[in-house]
Amino acid sequence: MGRLRRWLIIAGAILLVALLTPAGLYVWASTRDLSRYQSQIVDQVRRATGRELAIRGQLRINFTLSPSAVAENVTLSNMEGGTRPEMARISRLILHLDPVSLLLGELRIGRVELVGADILVERDANGRSNLEMAPPVEGSGPHPSERRSLRVRTIPTLPWINRIEARNSTLTLRETSDRLTLVIAIDRFLGTASAPNSPFTVEFAGKVNGSEPIVLAGRAGTFDGWMRGLPGELKLDGKFGAGSVSINGSATSKAVNVGGSIEARSMAALAPLLGFPFPETAPVAIAFKLSNPRAITKVEISELRIGSSVAKGDLTLRQDRQNRPVLALNLTADKLELADLRARPPQPQAAPPGVSPIVPPGSTIPAPPSPDQRVIPADPYPLDMIRRWNASVSVKVAELGGMSVKVQDLSIALALANGKLTLRPAATIGGGQASFDLQIDVAPNNPVTTINATSSRVPINEILTLLGFGTGFTGLPIDIDLRLRGTGRSLRDAMGVATGSVDFAASSGVMAPDALPVFAGQWTKLLAFGERDSGRVNCVGGRLDITNGVVNMRRFALDSSRFTAVGGGYLHLRNEQIEIVLWPEPREVGLLQIAVPLRIKGNLARVSGEIDLNANKLPPGVPPPARVPSLTAAIAAAGRAPAGAAPPNACARVAAQIEGLRPLMRLQLPQPPVIPVDRPPRRPR
Repeated sequence: MGRLRRWLIIAGAILLVALLTPAGLYVWASTRDLSRYQSQIVDQVRRATGRELAIRGQLRINFTLSPSAVAENVTLSNMEGGTRPEMARISRLILHLDPVSLLLGELRIGRVELVGADILVERDANGRSNLEMAPPVEGSGPHPSERRSLRVRTIPTLPWINRIEARNSTLTLRETSDRLTLVIAIDRFLGTASAPNSPFTVEFAGKVNGSEPIVLAGRAGTFDGWMRGLPGELKLDGKFGAGSVSINGSATSKAVNVGGSIEARSMAALAPLLGFPFPETAPVAIAFKLSNPRAITKVEISELRIGSSVAKGDLTLRQDRQNRPVLALNLTADKLELADLRARPPQPQAAPPGVSPIVPPGSTIPAPPSPDQRVIPADPYPLDMIRRWNASVSVKVAELGGMSVKVQDLSIALALANGKLTLRPAATIGGGQASFDLQIDVAPNNPVTTINATSSRVPINEILTLLGFGTGFTGLPIDIDLRLRGTGRSLRDAMGVATGSVDFAASSGVMAPDALPVFAGQWTKLLAFGERDSGRVNCVGGRLDITNGVVNMRRFALDSSRFTAVGGGYLHLRNEQIEIVLWPEPREVGLLQIAVPLRIKGNLARVSGEIDLNANKLPPGVPPPARVPSLTAAIAAAGRAPAGAAPPNACARVAAQIEGLRPLMRLQLPQPPVIPVDRPPRRPR
């Protein structure tokens, strides 16, 4: 009986302790001055980093199986000269505490949770990072009352925290104005390491610069390594949107050897990560290897696959004399399918009856047609990108597939340097050579656009097909020499005030009846459509003079099997209006009744033609010429060449002599209207 009583007393005591312990802890917490811990934390951070930690919200301690201190509205000051006063703003900071040390009056942190954090990592104009923290000078030595030597004064250090978690937070990495700023939206982050120099294991879910969702997990070097810019051993795997991403290798002081791969739905998905406006394409997969010999970072692209097209090359990143990043990309491919560079149409997901189809994530909904039907685009130039970037891109493709036009030996050179963009594509097209040179200089307040283009023996049908117009020509290899210069913040603005010239000459070919929808009934007979020499053209030649956005064609000649025609007109680049008049001279007397002037009117998007007998009239008071030279004779004479020499383009020669052959024709040409310059309003300074 006595033994049973003893056991009942022991059990009752244990139960009493179990019941009173929570109440005791609550009473203990209510009697403790929590501001003591707050001031202890603030003082320790100040003495270790020289930064001010402020806790503007409530500080409380939660007693559970894992006690924690919760601080709200916490800020950590930024370095002097930073872009904002606070380096970190944290809505809620949860410090998981060691319960034994807490009862002893000490504060030991085993785990940290950040909720709603906004952290900025940046460099100042001198390249100093705000991660570089040092104690204040006045606190580095002992106080006189301590009676200690200056050399024995120690600098407090923050305790190492083994586990850091973050939710619904943002990390901004800002280097310099010339480099891309990375804004990392953190949905979830978990990082664990037993010491600063031990492996750092991470789990991450979020987005970078608004990219598609990224999920990563694995080993991410060491904390000390990241602070030195060389993280160490890396092994990360995860997802990038619907694709995958993998990074493996090491980055140490001895060598950088990091390989990886990434899969994405399109090149446009990579645009937020690289800061370059890539277009929508077929699905893309990249396999790469990163190295860092000396001061140059090099990325070997062992495979870049876009749809069925495969390329390889390399990318290098270095610093110029002004310490600005310079990027160089070189790519080569045996064959590039043009269809791979266009976005695949989205496949709507199944939806219940009466419900609109669901558009897959990442796809774009076509914009409604614009009321502006002009062809020349009005999209503003990416001025900030041109000013900020220093880059060179070289792309070489042996064959361009997926087109009705045969394009070989394509080379594209793109350069961005000192506020100037230069684009130089060149290729073999249908047996001829073509090159294009576009330069946009945004250094002046009003950007300057310069365009030079040449073609040699390129069939006109191939050129029109590349420009997106309908086909209907056979042969007609054409030589073109274009020189153009204009100012403005878009291509439309620049063309509206452009100056320059275009010389062109095409040799023998055939034109189908529907090639140009401008020929009226009489002209279809002149061109012998449907007969033996249907649409036969011997040559075409002329010159366009461009002044203040107006393309004046005062020299033009066309020769066919039945007639020779001369004429001219204008194209106003400000509203894209066209008006041209052609005067034919038949080779046969029987065709005189149908050899009537043709007036072509419309715009770059749509033109039409009509017979205009009034085009033969001269201005009042101008007498007709006493003698009109024969165009047929002039064409025949212009086409003669010495024995063994290649025959010249007779039409180009006749066009150059047009003022002598038709001295009054310029008075009969349509005159362009006066159209004010369409400039967008300037922003107030």
